[in-house]
Amino acid sequence: MRFGLIAVIAVTLLLSGLDLVASDANAEGAIAIGIARGGVVQGYAIGWSNDLPSKSAAQKAALDGCRTSPNSNKPAQQNCKLVGTIVNQCVASALDPKNGTPGAGWAVAATQADADDAALAKCRSTAGAARRDFCKVMDRRCDGSAK
Repeated sequence: MRFGLIAVIAVTLLLSGLDLVASDANAEGAIAIGIARGGVVQGYAIGWSNDLPSKSAAQKAALDGCRTSPNSNKPAQQNCKLVGTIVNQCVASALDPKNGTPGAGWAVAATQADADDAALAKCRSTAGAARRDFCKVMDRRCDGSAK
């Protein structure tokens, strides 16, 4: 009887360890964007997550981050929606830092450099000719093994 209990405990611990290894290998991330009615000029919020153990945890963390985005406003935060999930990828957000301007962009890519470049290109395309050179990457990160 005692051996059976020890065997059950050992198998449980082994499976728990395997689950932890699988979680690390399958790290999940997500990105959420909120744009106020009237466009980015009226408000823009972003939230993301990375290296979480499940897709649902990643999505919840991204939405929570978007809804509490410190450099945003309520109209944008109230419109937060999931726009993607990531596994072993990088994300970047680029903005024109002047309030009331339309320049904003985000991107997901295999490398951080590619995500940065794509986010900047999107920001520049929405900023307008007079503000396009003010766009800059404001936040960036990678999930899992991506660099």
